[in-house]
Amino acid sequence: MEEITKLQKPSTPTEAPKSAIARPAVQKMIGSPAKALQHIASKKLSGRLTIRNPNDRSVAWRVYVGQGNLHFATSVNGARERLAYHLTWYDPQLEGVIPKGLESDYQLICHYWKTGYFSLQETRKLLFFLTQEALMHVLSLPKAIVEFEKLVGLDPILISVPFKSVILPMRGYLGCWGKIAQDIPSPFQRFVIEDLEKFAKTLWKSVQNLDFIRELAKGIRKHYCLYDLARYLKTDTLALANLLVPVIRAGIVEIAPYREVEKQPGPLVACIDDSKTTQRHVKLILEAAGYRYLKLTEPAKALSVLARHKPDLILLDINMPAIDGYELCRMLRQSQLFESIPIVMLTGRDGAIDRMRSRMVGANNYLTKPCEPQKLIETIEKERLGTSEGTGTPPVGTEVAIRGGRRFANAG
Repeated sequence: MEEITKLQKPSTPTEAPKSAIARPAVQKMIGSPAKALQHIASKKLSGRLTIRNPNDRSVAWRVYVGQGNLHFATSVNGARERLAYHLTWYDPQLEGVIPKGLESDYQLICHYWKTGYFSLQETRKLLFFLTQEALMHVLSLPKAIVEFEKLVGLDPILISVPFKSVILPMRGYLGCWGKIAQDIPSPFQRFVIEDLEKFAKTLWKSVQNLDFIRELAKGIRKHYCLYDLARYLKTDTLALANLLVPVIRAGIVEIAPYREVEKQPGPLVACIDDSKTTQRHVKLILEAAGYRYLKLTEPAKALSVLARHKPDLILLDINMPAIDGYELCRMLRQSQLFESIPIVMLTGRDGAIDRMRSRMVGANNYLTKPCEPQKLIETIEKERLGTSEGTGTPPVGTEVAIRGGRRFANAG
């Protein structure tokens, strides 16, 4: 086979010829990355699988396969941050010479091999470890947007190994990241400290090192992603993620998308919900999709805040203290400022009575929590553009009386 020949006699590390990658067959779906990889291995497929987290589409991973074997796995975005972090453990001397505009970690590593800095064995070992770490984050996603193309695009191919030999040594770490991924979807997430005093007090319970806490806060203010923070603090991503999870769940630290896109201000979506968990979940989805986000946790103050900011759409929780979502929606529809703004009700229940009641008070649509990212974005787009079936604000009338570990590689 051609792949085996290249393993024995490596060629020049360049991209595959354009003729070899013209018009690839593409299959795209939302599903389990683990099942997608199992299918690829069982059918002995060749090509590349791109996996995007629906909660943060600015982050994507790519897996290259040949005849059902694994050639390489990496991130589509953030190659420099990720490689710089790993080289602090593998070869710190190279950490400072990574090009700022690095697009391909694979080609850079092949360059170091070609110029004699790495031996072929060292090169394969590093590629194997990077592949393991990427797969760990891919497999920690219960669902993702997966896209398979029947092309490989790697030249030279330096490793070709069964999936099992890559995955089995890291099963323990995979379980740890699977739990963390609910709060920190990937090591590319960035963070925002909402309350510095609470941040320091909460972390002090786990890390009684004031200098470390100060440096961590400093790195977060510099907008470092988790890879950058771990490299800056000389620790590993898993240990640091475990440290940050409690302050994220407490609402002291918010997570932000890897890439902020601000070429043009996106539509403003206001979310009125007293749940910190819901606010955090919805914020990450919308900001990753290019929306601006307005968080409101006190419904009694919502009218004045909404009047100042004039959102393009309002997400409104039904079950809230003081004023419930039905009453607040009715009040919004009675104001000329808000009578034409789309309102989507959010609730933990999914019943016909709740849907009917939402319509009666003037809501345009209704979503059940927790919101699926794809469904949330699709609903917002339809209501903003006025393309959903039966949309348009219903007439407002009388409401009806129905209520750390770090290392795990074992390269052969």
